[in-house]
Amino acid sequence: MLKSLLNYRWHCLMATIIFCHAQIFAQFTYNELSVQYDSPWTYKKLQLIPVRFKNTGKDSGYAGTQMFNGKISSFDDAMRRHKIIVKEVSEGGADVSTLMIKNRSNENIMLMSGEMVQGGKQDRAFGETTIIPKGKRKNYVQAFCVEKGRWDSKPKSFRHAGTADAGVRKQIDVSKRQSKVWKQIDDELVEKNKKNQTSAYLNAYNDSNYFDTSYLHYFIEKMKSSDSAYAGFIAVTGNRIIRADIFGGTDVCLAAYMENIKSYVHSLKPEDGIPSKPKEAIKGFTDKFLKDKTTQKQYLSKNGRIYYSEGNIIQIVAYDDR
Repeated sequence: MLKSLLNYRWHCLMATIIFCHAQIFAQFTYNELSVQYDSPWTYKKLQLIPVRFKNTGKDSGYAGTQMFNGKISSFDDAMRRHKIIVKEVSEGGADVSTLMIKNRSNENIMLMSGEMVQGGKQDRAFGETTIIPKGKRKNYVQAFCVEKGRWDSKPKSFRHAGTADAGVRKQIDVSKRQSKVWKQIDDELVEKNKKNQTSAYLNAYNDSNYFDTSYLHYFIEKMKSSDSAYAGFIAVTGNRIIRADIFGGTDVCLAAYMENIKSYVHSLKPEDGIPSKPKEAIKGFTDKFLKDKTTQKQYLSKNGRIYYSEGNIIQIVAYDDR
């Protein structure tokens, strides 16, 4: 009995050491990343500033770049190919804040905070960035309601519905409170004159007057013509920073790319102008979470979030504190 207990404690200790080492090893700062302030991608009101891994060699420890050897799909792609199942959680009563997901494919699936599904008993947005591993076991994912006035007794099948704009997503990533998400949605519905009976965020989100598809075409082609070896991007419009998204591998970054572009475009406002944020101001922003581990932790605790998968960073999300 004593020997078994000691062995158990030993394995727990080793698991803790390995896990902590993985988290320390997986940090991303200027030591590992290069922000290309002088090489932005700019189209109309939107500017993306690329962030690259400094060392992409096989012995870098960060793989150059691929976390899953490229065997990763976006959530949207998996939904369109019917490789993923999303269901309400009803064991012991309905649970609004959780959705159950099964991966029916042979690839890992990238699911981002702010990605939305329409249908069910009410529309939801995922409350975390995570990897849904291949295999048919059940995966439970945090979710937020983005349609507070509907709760159907006979839910419809879920379908992918895009990724929330920076305002809604910030409340998901930073406040992590349903009331704050609803408040943000109500404000945006009023601003866009799209207030509706169920306070459905997608009524405003899907308004074509607020979305220019030419942005998608430009940035998709821009990525196609590059080497795709990016860790992430900082999105800028007018004189403001929309958000920074940095990923643990280039394959993860690429899997999230399309949905992030949609989110950035939905974040543009009529009063935003051509990107004019000075390089020094943008660097001042990135210094707050890329300078070192200590400042990163402090800044993101109030203005962003770090998402992990098995001890490794899969995404850093950062918002301007101004």
